[in-house]
Amino acid sequence: MNIDYAPLENLLASSKWRNADEETNLIILKMTDRVDAGWLREEDFTALSCFDLETIDELWTNHSQGHFGFAAQSQIWKSVGENYTKFSDAIGWRLNYKWQLYSQLKFNLEAPPGHLPAAPFYKSSDEIAIGWAASLPSKLADCLNESF
Repeated sequence: MNIDYAPLENLLASSKWRNADEETNLIILKMTDRVDAGWLREEDFTALSCFDLETIDELWTNHSQGHFGFAAQSQIWKSVGENYTKFSDAIGWRLNYKWQLYSQLKFNLEAPPGHLPAAPFYKSSDEIAIGWAASLPSKLADCLNESF
């Protein structure tokens, strides 16, 4: 599948973080043929190409000066011992023992490091897809031979 990254790059270059997050989600849903469903399952990660994940990460990392992106998330994931609750606490998806709705996330550089992209991890605006979210750091590590 040929993905056009220009819309994502333009949104990131303009610091339109929420729109960029939603565009990232749309790209990933297209790559996994899950646009109609609107959310990902753990098994969908096999359909993600390393090239596309690396491209998305590079755009996020470059336009946020390393504050956001899958690489930032992967580093935090490893630093908390690959514990999803600690990871979510560290990046602000869970505050004071309460999972945040998508609308409660911060879409600016004042958000904690690794806070975005977040949309691919949300099944809906009210439900985080905890079950598969640990698959992304693992997939990224496989793609980059542990270079994250």
